[in-house]
This record gives sequence, structure tokens and C-alpha cells, in this order.
Amino acid sequence: MRLSKLDPRTKLIWYILVIYFSLVSQTAVQLGIVLFVCIIVTFVLKGSLKQYKVMIMIMLLLGFQILIVQLIFCREGVLIYQWGVLKIYSAALPLAITGILKATIVFFASMQFFTSASPQEFTLMLIKFRIPYRFAMLVGLGVRFLPLLKAEYTSIIDSQRTRGLKMDSAWDNIKAIFPTFMPFLYRSVRRAAETALAMELRGYGRSKTRTFSSDLAIMPYDIALISVMIMVMVISIFSKIYPLI
Repeated sequence: MRLSKLDPRTKLIWYILVIYFSLVSQTAVQLGIVLFVCIIVTFVLKGSLKQYKVMIMIMLLLGFQILIVQLIFCREGVLIYQWGVLKIYSAALPLAITGILKATIVFFASMQFFTSASPQEFTLMLIKFRIPYRFAMLVGLGVRFLPLLKAEYTSIIDSQRTRGLKMDSAWDNIKAIFPTFMPFLYRSVRRAAETALAMELRGYGRSKTRTFSSDLAIMPYDIALISVMIMVMVISIFSKIYPLI
């Protein structure tokens, strides 16, 4: 079974399930199991993990920031090192590892969900949830808008390079944010205005309902997967509430 064959509602329940376990899991071992299951599921359904290469660099940077914050501000456990006002406690590293794993799972699951379906499928899913199409289509429109903004920014970078903007190092790229931000903002506003005008001229929102070229039909395997995932979540919730009764 390929990921593209699953109904978006099935992917949404899976996304909720992963986020739930990332929040309720308290140990690094539990979080590691959740992350491992996510990776295995993605590899089985999509057959590749190439699209997550960028995520590794982002999570390395984010993990380093979480580690620094925990080492500086954590005051739990036993004091193991002190240098002036800097005090490092024994619980800092476990808390940093737990925080990094939680952030990785949330980021991975979000990327997995939002890249698993087309903008039209997300729109149709929201309409199935009885959300008015005027609002449901904004999600699909936003998803389509992001690649256009990326292309606009790439075009601005190329044009600035032809004008002699130096971008050889990481520091040069950081400094290039200032001369490229205003043109990017202008182009974004201009494209948004053009899109809004085009939708207005086509009568967007004039009628209460509209037709689509395709429709979502939930399949038996989708129902089975949704039932299993909901059952797992309910069992987990009851197992946490029952000791309190």
C-alpha cells in the first residue's frame, strides 16, 4: 500500500496519534520508540527518506539550541560542574535529550503529514468536516503559495548575485537577508493581491456551495486503520486515567 492511496483523514488520525504519544511519553526510550516507528512507517509507505535530509540539518541546529538552554538554565538534579555563574546539573542532559526527541517527532510527523497529500485533498478533507469551502480552500491555496514564494526568493537571490552581492559563506548569506527581504516582501504582497483579484473576478465565495473535479471516498482499509489507531489512543488514555480512579 502506497501512502498516496490512503485517505487524508487516515493520515490526519495518524498525525494526531504520533503527536499524542510524543506529548505523553516522558522517557528517552519511549520517545525513541515513537520516532523509530514513524521512520519505519514512512519508509514502508513511501520507500524513501530522501525528502527528510533538510530536516536533519534543522534538527541539529535546534537540538544544539535546546542543549545550550538546558545546560544554562536547568536547576534539577545534582550540581556536577560550576564555573563562575555557570552551573550545570545532572538533569540537564536527560532533559535536553527528551526535548530534542519530542521536537524531532513533532517536526517529523508534521512534515510527514503535510507532504503526504495534495492541496486539493486537504481542501476536500476539510469540506468533509463540514467546513465552508471559502475557508477550506484557503488551506490548499496556502500550500500552493509556498513553492511560489520559494521560487520568488530564489529569483531575488539570483538577481542580487548578478548585481555583485557576495554570498560565499554562511555569514554572507545572513547579511544577504537584509537586501533581499524588502524585494521579497514586495513580490509576496503583489502576488497575493493578484491572486485575490483573480479569485474575486471568478466569483469566489459568491455561492454557498461549489463542485470539485474529484471527491474523497474512504476505503475499507482506511476504516480499519482509523479504528485501530483510535483504539490504541483510547486504550492509552484509559491506562493513564484508570490509576487515578
